[in-house]
Amino acid sequence: MKRCARWMLVLLIGLVGSLGADRATAQTDKPSPTSMPTISYMDPGFGFELRLPAGWAYDRTRFQDFEDSIGLLRGRGAGGRRGLQIVVFRSFDMKPFEDWIVDFGKASAELLHSERVDWETWRLPPRAGAVLTYMSKLAALESRSHYLCVPFDPNTVWVLAYSGHAANDAEKRQVREEFDQVAGSLRVHYDAEEAAQLAPAYDRGKALIRKLRARGSEVRLDDAEHFYEITLGGEAIGYLQRRVAREEYVFSKPDASRRYAKDGVRIRERSWRFGKDGAADFTRLDMFSSFDMKSELIEQRQIQVPPRNVKPQELFTTTDQIVREDTVLFSSHSTSRDRTLPDPGKPISVGPVYLDSAWVRLLPGLLLSGSSDLHAVAVYNLETRSLLSHTIKSVGERALPEGAGTAYAFEMREGFIGKPGIAYTNAAGTMLRLEANDAVIQRVSRDEIERKYGLRRSEARQRFKFSEE
Repeated sequence: MKRCARWMLVLLIGLVGSLGADRATAQTDKPSPTSMPTISYMDPGFGFELRLPAGWAYDRTRFQDFEDSIGLLRGRGAGGRRGLQIVVFRSFDMKPFEDWIVDFGKASAELLHSERVDWETWRLPPRAGAVLTYMSKLAALESRSHYLCVPFDPNTVWVLAYSGHAANDAEKRQVREEFDQVAGSLRVHYDAEEAAQLAPAYDRGKALIRKLRARGSEVRLDDAEHFYEITLGGEAIGYLQRRVAREEYVFSKPDASRRYAKDGVRIRERSWRFGKDGAADFTRLDMFSSFDMKSELIEQRQIQVPPRNVKPQELFTTTDQIVREDTVLFSSHSTSRDRTLPDPGKPISVGPVYLDSAWVRLLPGLLLSGSSDLHAVAVYNLETRSLLSHTIKSVGERALPEGAGTAYAFEMREGFIGKPGIAYTNAAGTMLRLEANDAVIQRVSRDEIERKYGLRRSEARQRFKFSEE
């Protein structure tokens, strides 16, 4: 438990430290006289959402300061007078929450030299948690800290830590009011019973992975290039092109004394989304998975083209690179603007239910002739830069919209937030349509894509002269 308390000290130090900033772009609420403006924050991997202070610097890079912990978010207010962290503690041999919270409170109070710990119960049915309050001194700084601890399931405790400088009683009350506003906005979508029911689905996922490891090289692939129009809320905003291929990937450098290469599945995706003001977003995503299931590579590069009347010194680009060898996955993230981003996260042990991203794209085709039972695997999510659950279930043949015939339908879902999406495929397993919330991806012809988006794409590329490769 001392490692938990040491983590709390890290938060207090962070109040006066620097933080790699990732400014949130969600719409803010209008503040009332007794509240601060907020933005929405959602984590689908752990199934929760809440409102965070607007105008803060946030770092969403996953971190792991201590064993059995997963750091999800770090935030710092203007001037460094406020700070917060969200951390999940997870262990299969975790004590019952009533014992865990006592150890956590005592150890942290001792380490932070807090003379007392104030305890309060906290309820969000069906869960009952606790709020711990400390007054701590670090050098000449006096800080008020509040920790909301919520058991998500018998093996998982979610913690929100909120700290602020407090020179007098009025500032102490203000820190508490801000904490109450953030903590009171918590909505938990994580269903412990639903998570427990995934156990047999993961067993089916492991069986599928074993089959791929043994016979993945025999899977028939549709290597034609396909185009899909993207609509959001009923409005067409751009397109996606995808090509699947059986390829040899050469890992060694050209001047290496020994050539090292593997055969596997390679998927290339290119997508464009356009704004009415001339702004555009381009994404290049390349995925490779070796047939022996021991090597995986993912690279995603995103380029944001500003509106026509804006000409920055350089385009804003982000790059994610993922390398997996056997059961260890390494990831890195960089941008053209943030030169002081945190170092790449610690390696992730993926476990026996992990499935490479390239094969996840092909899952419907792999289950066409199988049962309608739910299958679950773990996948690497590029948005959260962490492992999420991915479930898929065949729901039989369904009619396509607008009288376009019938297709094989699959319910798919990542994490614990939102309803499942619906993917439609043909008899070869090629995706025809994907519905996810208010977004729809519909297969169309290349000529239709060129007619609708060719000029807009060319104009965006000409303004800054960048390549799609």
